[in-house]
Amino acid sequence: GKEPHHHIVNVTVSGSWWKGAKDDRGIPHTTMRDGAPNGYSFLTFDGNKATFEFKAARFPDSHQLRIHAPVFIEGSASGKTYVYANVFAGSSKSTVRLRVDKGDWIEMEKTLEADPFYVELRKVEKDAINAPIKSDHLWKSLLPPNLPRGVHSLEAITRDMYGREFTATRVLRVE
Repeated sequence: GKEPHHHIVNVTVSGSWWKGAKDDRGIPHTTMRDGAPNGYSFLTFDGNKATFEFKAARFPDSHQLRIHAPVFIEGSASGKTYVYANVFAGSSKSTVRLRVDKGDWIEMEKTLEADPFYVELRKVEKDAINAPIKSDHLWKSLLPPNLPRGVHSLEAITRDMYGREFTATRVLRVE
């Protein structure tokens, strides 16, 4: 047709081949090499139209992205520190924005690099999980400069190709 073909690289239920630290039930986290949790997908067809949904295993349906940032930073580093959003089913048709403390939204930039959450996870697990790969569903943005000392909330929102929105939050401490 006239529109570009939308190619989907599907997740696996086994994630990174059932590797990783085990939870209280003995199930490994099995995070995939691009930083997405293991899971599965739904393709729903209505005539010649289709919608795609990602479902992360062991998480609610709303768990569609993860924010990665340091736990704390020095105040002078706020304008030099990147925050990442891994949108698990994200594509070039997704938009991602970030805000700090209910402030103005900042457009995040799509990037092709290893998910820093997964890179850190692999260091903690002493290389017991597979080597990271570049993630095609990762966005990043610098924090605003001059964040005051204290605790700040980070919120990311993504809109997918169907107009659905999903959010994630986390806390950052500035010392």
